Amino acid sequence: MTRQGSHELAAQRPDAGMGLIAVMVAITLLSVGILSLTQVLTQSVSMQTVSSQRTIALDIARSYMEDVKGRDPLTLVTESLVQVNERGQVDSGGVFTRQLTIVSVSLHLVSATVVVTLPRSKPIELVTWIYDGLY
Repeated sequence: MTRQGSHELAAQRPDAGMGLIAVMVAITLLSVGILSLTQVLTQSVSMQTVSSQRTIALDIARSYMEDVKGRDPLTLVTESLVQVNERGQVDSGGVFTRQLTIVSVSLHLVSATVVVTLPRSKPIELVTWIYDGLY
């Protein structure tokens, strides 16, 4: 068959080249699907990390609030911002920060607020009122 004859055959077939186009479309769709899946998985891992950090921050805040409740109410004072580690211990290299704010609500009642901040998320804030037990 001559070169001109093969062109005539291709021109006569209406589906000539459709196999290649179908493969290209399939590869494009598969690529888009894989890229979307990769993005979802990356975001899922990121959200899991933030959730884990929020849980740790909440544990730090709860533990410190219990410590504050166990103190003598007459000695409670506001504490400045301090860096803490995952166990709530003061650590200059800690990822979390903790602060205690004491506000007098009435004569024998104070409001204690523990705020724990963490990277890439809203701070955790716990508030309780403490009665000093005096009449």
